[in-house]
Amino acid sequence: MGVSGAALTGIISQGLGGIVLLWILFTGHTRLKVTMKGFRFDPEVIWRIIKIGIPSSVTAMQRNFTNFLLVWFVVPFGTYAVAAQSLADRMDVFVNMPAFGVGLASGILAGQNLGANLPNRAEKTGWIAAGWFTCFTFTGSVIIWFWAETIVCIFNSEPDLVIITSNFLRINIVSYLVFGLVIVLMSCLNGMGDTYVPMWTTFLTMWLVQVPLAYILPKVTNLGVYGVRWGIVTAIVLRALVYTIYFKLGRWKRKQV
Repeated sequence: MGVSGAALTGIISQGLGGIVLLWILFTGHTRLKVTMKGFRFDPEVIWRIIKIGIPSSVTAMQRNFTNFLLVWFVVPFGTYAVAAQSLADRMDVFVNMPAFGVGLASGILAGQNLGANLPNRAEKTGWIAAGWFTCFTFTGSVIIWFWAETIVCIFNSEPDLVIITSNFLRINIVSYLVFGLVIVLMSCLNGMGDTYVPMWTTFLTMWLVQVPLAYILPKVTNLGVYGVRWGIVTAIVLRALVYTIYFKLGRWKRKQV
């Protein structure tokens, strides 16, 4: 089946995962047991879910759309550059996933504390989670800086691809060092229902900073394809600054869901 088989594998695995999760929920194997007894549509609750969930969905969708656009910027630099972009993005996902997990956990704890009228404890939860993940990414960044070529060779040993991807990963170190602030604090805000700030922050930094820089830097500087990565990194650093300031100001502490 070739590549189609890989796509089908994803559908099957996610479908089975969904079935298992539903079974766990409905059979009471967790602290939460779902039942259809007394089920009815509650327009007020549905609207509250939509109001909180749509901005978070928009954030994810625009991130995916921007990734397609960035590939378009990379294509003129050749096959190896496109392959390096794809491989570097996969590495980003590998680094991001623990951050989303930590952010989700901290968001749940922060939301619980906020609901218990303990806003300072909620804030402390976010900073601790961001700090711990920053320690993790710092360690990973040191490994990438010294052994980027070795890591890339695990996937492909083509010399030109190894060189470009290794440089991409070393540029990404700048963003890895602030992922704790970007992803963890964003997930924390989403977990507390403050989803509009992440949506607008992502929108503005992507379309006013990341995309323009990724397009312009390769054309007006001698960075070449690496200008695309520097555009991405610049937007992520700016995002980290925005989330840090907003989280510190504490306006989210007055959020009502």
